[in-house]
Amino acid sequence: MLRKKFVARAFIRCVAALLAVVFIQAVATAQRRGAPTGRATDTNDVAENLREAAELLQAGRIDDAEPIVRRILAIAPQAADAHNLLGAILDQRGRTEEAEREYREALRLNPRSISARANLGVLLARTNHTDQAVQLFESVLHENPDHPQAVLNLGLLYTARGDYNRALPLLERANAFFPNTFTVLYNLGVVQYQLKRLDEAASALASAATLSPDDAGTLYYLGLIASARGDSEAAARYWLKALALRPDFAEANFMIGEELRKNRQPDRAIEYYERALAQDSTKLVYYVRLGGVYLLSGDNAKALATFERGAHRFPNVAEAHYFVALAARGRADYELAEAELRKTLAIEPDNADALAQLGFILGEHADYAEAEQLLQRALALSNNRHFVAIYDMGRLLVKTQRYEDAIPILLRGVALNTKFPGIHYQLFLAYSRLKRKAEASQELEIFKRLDEERKTRRRSDYSTEDFETDESTQASPSSTPR
Repeated sequence: MLRKKFVARAFIRCVAALLAVVFIQAVATAQRRGAPTGRATDTNDVAENLREAAELLQAGRIDDAEPIVRRILAIAPQAADAHNLLGAILDQRGRTEEAEREYREALRLNPRSISARANLGVLLARTNHTDQAVQLFESVLHENPDHPQAVLNLGLLYTARGDYNRALPLLERANAFFPNTFTVLYNLGVVQYQLKRLDEAASALASAATLSPDDAGTLYYLGLIASARGDSEAAARYWLKALALRPDFAEANFMIGEELRKNRQPDRAIEYYERALAQDSTKLVYYVRLGGVYLLSGDNAKALATFERGAHRFPNVAEAHYFVALAARGRADYELAEAELRKTLAIEPDNADALAQLGFILGEHADYAEAEQLLQRALALSNNRHFVAIYDMGRLLVKTQRYEDAIPILLRGVALNTKFPGIHYQLFLAYSRLKRKAEASQELEIFKRLDEERKTRRRSDYSTEDFETDESTQASPSSTPR
């Protein structure tokens, strides 16, 4: 939704000056061909008056243009071009419904009017009737492949939809029609970034920044490009400049938090994630990341409170409840964790992560039968590659004294994660109970070494193993902050 809104704003700014120009060209073409513009007694007078009104509109003199058009319609009510121009005037006055009626009347009177179709497309795009707008611009380009306005606006619409492969060639052509135009260069850079054409995107956005150095959105995307290239310092500089221009820029605050988290500085990331969430509470990932860095910083109470806010804001999103459960488990509040995991599974029954976590909790409560059933489902859904489910299944089998069954499962877990100490401890227990002393001793030594390494690592830094989130929950830089 954000992506569409922001691109639509750029779309409106760009076409305002074009609308009258296109209309003047249409009238001039009709005059050259000797085509009537209506049924007035003097066709030439009608055309000349229309030209005058269009030029006044282009000059921003709407109050002078409108009476001329209305006089034309009084004597020539079937003049399609006059209805089209009146629609343009009403459109600029913000009288959208009346403008749409005039454009549609122009098309009823002259279904082949390219100008009326293009202008109606502009209005429909602005009012979020994007499917109809796309159809109109496509029809314009079918008849006139080099129609500048339709090329540009269709490119912007495809950008707004996230259809970047279709948007790119249109915006490249628009850049030839309208060279050194901020809106064209900005959106072209956005599309190239989304298609991972970083060098081209950087060039287009740098040109856009030259034309409009105080545009925060351009700086934001230049920061994304720097981040994608691994230059964290340059990325932060761009985003801080964007925030200086627009302090309420939630996406920029969030991305600074992301960069700090990525560089293992969760404590510093907190303030930026907090600002992002305060400025925009409509993105679940903002709750997830803030709660996550609270956990990494040891503030479990704030983490749980943040995740609960997210679940309240997104009650029908499985992931929101899942993170509440993780935080509750971290606080040993197994009752809350179980309740939130069951909410997660009610929404998303095949969520392997939730199945594994609930299996662990039920195992802790000695509900071994259901715990094993849930863990088996998690393993089946993940093709036996879900490490948490493997580890907890192994623990469950050790706890229920099924040592022979536990060992191959635990060894499968070691193959997936050689650095996790707990799984070696479970192997030590299983081998010990089976009187396999040499193997038990070996696993105990591995456990002690890895456990000490883990403690050392935690003292000097934080470990991402403590709180991992699905990368699909990251904020999409595809939103176009304008």
